[in-house]
Amino acid sequence: MVKLGNTGAAVARRGGIKGKVIGGAIAAVILLIILFNIFNFADTDANKIGLHYGGGVVEDKKFKSIIPPGSTNKLIGPGDTVYDYPIDQRSYIIGGAGADTDNADEVTVVSKDNVRLGVRVQVYFTLNRSEDVLKSFHERIGLKTDAYTDSGWNDMLQAYFRPQIDRALAAVGTNYNWAELYNNEAKKSAFQTAAAKEFTRLLPAAVGGDYFCGPSYTGNNACGELSFTIQKPTPLDKGIIDGLEAKQRAELAKATQEQKNQQVNVELQSVKQQVALLGSQGYLLKTAIESGKIQFMVIPQNGNVSIPVPTTATTTPR
Repeated sequence: MVKLGNTGAAVARRGGIKGKVIGGAIAAVILLIILFNIFNFADTDANKIGLHYGGGVVEDKKFKSIIPPGSTNKLIGPGDTVYDYPIDQRSYIIGGAGADTDNADEVTVVSKDNVRLGVRVQVYFTLNRSEDVLKSFHERIGLKTDAYTDSGWNDMLQAYFRPQIDRALAAVGTNYNWAELYNNEAKKSAFQTAAAKEFTRLLPAAVGGDYFCGPSYTGNNACGELSFTIQKPTPLDKGIIDGLEAKQRAELAKATQEQKNQQVNVELQSVKQQVALLGSQGYLLKTAIESGKIQFMVIPQNGNVSIPVPTTATTTPR
């Protein structure tokens, strides 16, 4: 009986130790959960900048700080949120996907002579990372469009860039005839410059601030202007291009024939002058000599001339 009692006590002691270990592990897990809720950490990629906003139960959801690009394990408060935005060069391209197909996305512009043209556009830029400007962009545009996400960023560009590009091209397109924009590089360059100027005027007014800088902006230099380029405006009616090419071929053929006629006239005048100088017989003789039909030899006066006489080969009988 004594042995059984000792054994039971030992088992009870071991069970108590095991229970304490399990209880301690559970307490540790609970403590870690509490700590992770109290202490929050944020990371940013090398090409992203973070906006840190409060979100705890005892504070307002207000801007706190900027999280620099490439940050790791940045300690933030419980419930706080960091919104990431790109700082590298970005683009908005109309006519990129399927650009070589007939149904590619294009901006439609009506020329001065009422021809509908398709225009493909490329805009290159960077996000202004000045703290106050970036904070304003996030609160006015970013939160509304979820621009801190990839899909939201694309939606933001479509919502704010595209309408202003359409308006800019429409405003300046009516100053040019379609053939000028299609064939004249100087006119196309002037059209692009005017459209870029109009777009850079319209965009800040539409978004509410100078939120976008040029592609060379690094955060430490001047903001600069966005890069705005267009490809050759092309009539949507392909028959217009065919007609232009046919007209150009006809004009080229006409110019070639006129050049040939001019050459013939020059040659004819030369013949008339030679006939007047040599007479008709003299001109014919000169022409025959030049063509090789008549061969002659100049014999020096009082000179001895040896003329080779062809010999006939003889065959000796055997």
